[in-house]
Amino acid sequence: MIPIVCLCLLLFFPSLSVKGACSGLLLWFNVVLPTLAPFIICTQMITALGGAELLMAPFGPLSKRLFRLSLSGSYILLCGLLCGYPLGAKMCADFKRRGAVSEEEASSLLAICNHPSPMFLLGYVRSQLPLPTSSALLLLCLYLPILPLSFLSRRLYAGRRKHSSAKIKLSQKNLRTVPSDSCLQKNEPKVTLEDAISSTCETMVIIGGYIMLFSILAQWFQTLPLLSPSSRALLTGIAEITTGIHSLCTSLPAAHTALPVICATAFGGLSGIFQTKSVIKDSGLSICHYIGWKALHTCFSCLTWLLLFRLF
Repeated sequence: MIPIVCLCLLLFFPSLSVKGACSGLLLWFNVVLPTLAPFIICTQMITALGGAELLMAPFGPLSKRLFRLSLSGSYILLCGLLCGYPLGAKMCADFKRRGAVSEEEASSLLAICNHPSPMFLLGYVRSQLPLPTSSALLLLCLYLPILPLSFLSRRLYAGRRKHSSAKIKLSQKNLRTVPSDSCLQKNEPKVTLEDAISSTCETMVIIGGYIMLFSILAQWFQTLPLLSPSSRALLTGIAEITTGIHSLCTSLPAAHTALPVICATAFGGLSGIFQTKSVIKDSGLSICHYIGWKALHTCFSCLTWLLLFRLF
């Protein structure tokens, strides 16, 4: 039924659809592709060459104390935080398929490793807000909730430890070996640069398709009749965060803009959810659990803003 409705909207509102598609594809081409694709290629090659544990060794004790993560898990978390959607989820799924992280750790990681990058927060979100906002406050609102989310996800998935004990032992054995054997088993084919580029291109095309579709949806939301500009802006923020943030900042009163923007950014939009769904496909990770964690993260980010905004 939904595809039929979408087809009718495409036929009856072609100019809006083309405008939304162009907006989404330009966003993908000018921002997402040049920033995300090189990171995906590099992380795949680092993983293939066994450099993940070697790279994370200096941070291992801190990561283990704060998040109870292995070195491979720490690498996934770091890349997910620095590179943004949906690299954290993709690496989480890839490492789980290889057996480099257990099912329990991968499920726990999915709750905390897939977020907007600091570059997006400081370069785009902060510039869109109509009132000056502290960079530290933005970063704290988005990243501080990772601590309680990590604790809750570990408690939730701890029951899986017995069912995946063999995988955990294998992962621990891998971490004690030399770096070249830590992420890839010896009987697996070596990943070449061409393989990494081919895999990255496939992933980026899928991401671009979702960005285009949800940008069209956001464009439709912006022209819905019988709704106030603020209601249309909120719907747009739910559909796609980049367009939604701009719409929220231009439609809401300046004094009431920051909190909805924080919530939209923390949730990631339907576009981000579908991108994540595409990269964790066939990995055994649950997209329903992921949506629940993103909703909880949004609540924690909102609470953090309410507690801290008077201090900055």
